[in-house]
Amino acid sequence: MKRIFYLLIVLTLTSCRYFNVSPVNGITTKNLTEKPTQSEMIGIWEVDKFSYELNEEKGYEKKKIELNLKENGTFEITDLPNYINVFDKTTERFVNTNGKWKIEKDFKQKYWVLKMNFNESSLYEKGMTTWYDLYLQEDGIIIWNFIGDPDSGERFLYKKQ
Repeated sequence: MKRIFYLLIVLTLTSCRYFNVSPVNGITTKNLTEKPTQSEMIGIWEVDKFSYELNEEKGYEKKKIELNLKENGTFEITDLPNYINVFDKTTERFVNTNGKWKIEKDFKQKYWVLKMNFNESSLYEKGMTTWYDLYLQEDGIIIWNFIGDPDSGERFLYKKQ
């Protein structure tokens, strides 16, 4: 019985996040093994069609959701829906938020990820640090953020504009 319990813990901790194929919509991706340059990351990123459709399924109107990664290491996100924070929802349906970003290795020290330090806001009352996955697709880097459990398939995928 203990072996089954430990196996379940290991399987939970090694979720889909670290496989080279995404579990969502058959999108084929590869984790970044080379550090992206600052010029590859700086700029405006917008969520994809799937992300907008997810918003509509959850009863949200269509608003342009953009992530602006700035050269000085700060970011701004406009019109982020409140369900993105699965732990403590605000009463505001869409939130503008900001913070600091940097590129670093994941906890296995294998792949590059985007570390996002959110400032205090109505979305994250005490601020929050999270890591967004960086993948390589045929047309360039994508920023991938699962919402809640990765197996749910709910995610935001940002592409550079």
